[in-house]
Amino acid sequence: MGLVEDIGGTMLVSIFLAAILYGVTTTQTFLYYQNYPKDRPALKALVALLWVFETLHTAFCIDFIYNYVIANYGNTDALNDIYWSGGITVLLGVLVAGVVHAYYIRRVWILSNRNIPLALLLALIALLRFAFGLTTTSLCYSIGQWTIFRERRLPLITLAGGLSSAAAVDLIVAGSLIYFLEHSRTGFDRSDSRINLLMVYTINTGLITSIVSVVIVVTYAALPATLVFLGLVEIQSKLYANSFLASLNARTHILNRGAHSHSEYSSGNSTRNRRVHNPPIPAGISILQETTHTVDEVPLDNFRTKPSKSDVLV
Repeated sequence: MGLVEDIGGTMLVSIFLAAILYGVTTTQTFLYYQNYPKDRPALKALVALLWVFETLHTAFCIDFIYNYVIANYGNTDALNDIYWSGGITVLLGVLVAGVVHAYYIRRVWILSNRNIPLALLLALIALLRFAFGLTTTSLCYSIGQWTIFRERRLPLITLAGGLSSAAAVDLIVAGSLIYFLEHSRTGFDRSDSRINLLMVYTINTGLITSIVSVVIVVTYAALPATLVFLGLVEIQSKLYANSFLASLNARTHILNRGAHSHSEYSSGNSTRNRRVHNPPIPAGISILQETTHTVDEVPLDNFRTKPSKSDVLV
């Protein structure tokens, strides 16, 4: 029973959690198509591709655990075999992370005004993560047994290298976006409120997936008799998909929050103006001009003040 609980039990619980997160992914996908019908076709196709990957990933996860706890019920020797669908789940997780990383790298590329060295660095690390992931998948099929897989050093190197690369991409993307968003501040409440929310979403996205990557490596090294690390690998794929979809679906909330902050600011100004019986005479007339540019369908406001043609004393 100890072997069954350590291998079959931990994987069963992990796949239950992954299935719950898949339900969240499906819900977010539905909400995305309902709320953002005017998005670019390429972005809609990317969301559809991600959902297909996640659907296949969930199906193969179910097949993987079904083989252990149902098809080979009572056969403890079969628990040591690396079932073929397990390798496919790892590969699909790598593909999901690759799609999400490509989208985030594009966002950094746009927001940084096409910073080539930064984009190349992120692309290189993302490719390393993809290569390590493919190598880990191939080792699952070439080795064939969990005990041998855990004893050899190469699987540890490829697993740690892939997860470290993924965490590096997540943290560099988050840090870069925070830096460029901070330098996009205009001093106006509506624009800065949107930027603050974008920064919060960026930090949460990068930290969650990075922490899970570290935990996977730690559990792989510290718990050699269990498959806790593999269960976390399956869950991490869902976290990448949900973080990506959450960043898209949060746009309406960000826009509404910015408009609400601007409304409060304007209301507060008008209230204060009504209380002043002798307002100061302005020195001149100026025009506040607002323009909006888009970063992956997230509008950010630019404000600038220019003097009017009749810049005279009133």
